[in-house]
Amino acid sequence: MSNILPQSKTLAEWIKLLDNTRLPVYREQRERALQALQSPSHSLRDIAQVISQAPTIAFIILREANRGHSSIAEPVQTLENALSRLGLQRCGTLLKSLIDDQEIDIPFALRQIWLIGQHLNIQATGLFSTRMARLWQEIHWGSLLFLSPAWPLLTRYPELFTEWERRVLGENEPAAAVERELIGMPLTALCLGLAEHWKLPQWIIEGYRLLNDNPQQLVSALYIARQTDQPLLQQQKLDQLPMLSNWLNRPANTLVFTCGLVMAAHNSWGSEQCLRWQRLISLYLKQELSEVQQNIHQLAVKHAHLQTQRDLWHPAQALLWPWETQRLRPLQIKSSAPAPNSDNLSQWRLHCAELLRSPSPFSNTLQLTQRISLALQACGMQRICLIMLDKQAEHAQVSLLQGIQADALPQSFTLTANPIIEHLLKQPTHLVLSDANTTRIKPHLPIELTRIFHNTEWIIASVSNSHRVVMLIAADQSATQLHPLAIQSFKKTLECIERALLIFSAPKH
Repeated sequence: MSNILPQSKTLAEWIKLLDNTRLPVYREQRERALQALQSPSHSLRDIAQVISQAPTIAFIILREANRGHSSIAEPVQTLENALSRLGLQRCGTLLKSLIDDQEIDIPFALRQIWLIGQHLNIQATGLFSTRMARLWQEIHWGSLLFLSPAWPLLTRYPELFTEWERRVLGENEPAAAVERELIGMPLTALCLGLAEHWKLPQWIIEGYRLLNDNPQQLVSALYIARQTDQPLLQQQKLDQLPMLSNWLNRPANTLVFTCGLVMAAHNSWGSEQCLRWQRLISLYLKQELSEVQQNIHQLAVKHAHLQTQRDLWHPAQALLWPWETQRLRPLQIKSSAPAPNSDNLSQWRLHCAELLRSPSPFSNTLQLTQRISLALQACGMQRICLIMLDKQAEHAQVSLLQGIQADALPQSFTLTANPIIEHLLKQPTHLVLSDANTTRIKPHLPIELTRIFHNTEWIIASVSNSHRVVMLIAADQSATQLHPLAIQSFKKTLECIERALLIFSAPKH
């Protein structure tokens, strides 16, 4: 991973690169924003409310309003002010210049961080807006765009989030050390530099300054927040430290508290990392911890009900799990399945040679699929499912099972159209399902298959005959990681199967 991301860039070089990054924009969101801008009955507040459902567009407009503006003028802090400064006509022109993106083209990591940012917004607004009603705009726009400095980075390097998520949240490695290894500096320093360069709302800048320049105050507050069962003692300690008490009550800190909460909840509600932010919010609001937790959980569920992208992870899903469960468990070294030995590979070559014989030695489809199964077994696969497709590739018919009980899945099922299925049916291809991608890909695959291959590394492949995909193959090596040689042999077998289907379907003379 550290070889994928450039590490030698200075802050200035990072800002120059990320400043020129085109952020993805959903077509539907852009069209809704344009309709709101062009509606004569919409006030600036109405328009801002519509655009707040599209944080990327809100960010682009806010950034444009502050870009290149006189240093004497005060940077705009809210979208309403940005719309007023630019004018609706210029905003419309800006939106029309944006390029539409389909969901499948937007990196998964970027869509996931968007969801985390929206969860942050829901939590911050729900927890603090009533208490600080006059500051609701600062809370709303600051929380909605707090993670925006990371958006261009994840647009260019989406693999960074997966690595950071695994190592920092899952492995509990120090964030600063991981980030220095991956991008050459702490992420808070990069986000602070970008926030200042783009003149983002002041609360966002203050939040990153706290995290980057003055974390000692935060550590001290977290220490006092631990005594949740002794509120009088907490107040006594704060009275003894008036500077810390004054700092704790700064409204802009609520963004940092909420960001820490939602990032920790992304992994576990019951972890110490999540609990410390809940305690700090409890101390800030002077509310019982249990009351704060109940409110937080209700807000998470409220936000989850609004989600339509089922491949993204929302922490509300984990509220049904045992309290101490962590979604990102420390990495465990899994034993790889053994490589096919020389006898296996000799048998594999014989089976492949039989598949490639012309004219075809098989008198019916059953004989052909049995030989395909033998070839796949010889290259190391232990559980195999061969599925034939109808001409419209809408219905799947199970043709052969090896190592799988016959009643484990229905004889036929329907394929639901989605980007992953369309990718498999467009042309012959294969996908290896592993820990790194199963969260993203699994929801798009037939549940009949994912129920069987739910706890293993496995392969699903599509096979064509005369330019039409006619077969799906799912296989694994049981409860172990796939061996690289088995994967390589599997891919070679796919080539033999395609050729065998062509020979088998050729007119007999």
